[in-house]
Amino acid sequence: MHLEGELEELERNFSAARFWRLVERVKAEPELARIYGDRIAEIDARRFRRRSMSLRAGTAMMLLPLMLSIPLFRLAAELEGAAQVALFLLATLMLMSTMHTLFHILAGRLLGIGFLYYFLNGPARIEPTLKIHYGTYLRATPARRAALHLSGIAGSVLGSFLGLVAALRTGGGEAALVLALLFLLNIPFEFAPPLLVRLGLKSFRKSDAYRAFRELRQVRR
Repeated sequence: MHLEGELEELERNFSAARFWRLVERVKAEPELARIYGDRIAEIDARRFRRRSMSLRAGTAMMLLPLMLSIPLFRLAAELEGAAQVALFLLATLMLMSTMHTLFHILAGRLLGIGFLYYFLNGPARIEPTLKIHYGTYLRATPARRAALHLSGIAGSVLGSFLGLVAALRTGGGEAALVLALLFLLNIPFEFAPPLLVRLGLKSFRKSDAYRAFRELRQVRR
């Protein structure tokens, strides 16, 4: 079917399988991305708009864990034992979550890739997730698309490192040990999805690492 006909069919009756096949075709031909990118973006955007929130509201909500993590780090420094470890760990996980999202937004601005809104997604379907503007994404080079995905990983890793620094400077040995383990384990965890997908765990295709790996394969072609 001609691309125009495929788009019309998707607009009438969306099919995820057909949509992603079309996206892969358009990625391989930059001229098609230039012509049809915004139309594809609109088809994609409709799927989650009913359970979405604006970029401004969503980003404000995502900043809350960052703001709350600061007093939690200070409170943790005054505690001892298991309570201190638990609070340092909680504050670090909150920091990682926020920095993951903020790094995506910053990278998108630098790379010319936009976002439309936040929608509820993730394993529990309650986690706010950025919805990318597929028109700007398709028109970007594979290297820029890969950099966008890797930015989220960089934010998570930096967040875990900052939590470790806070524990080393103000916490006890147990807290520092737990945060060191988190930091060291987080790096292979973030980059493991391409291997896990090869092993048959298809759900990891949604991960930033797998998406970056997918785009980097196009760079090498």
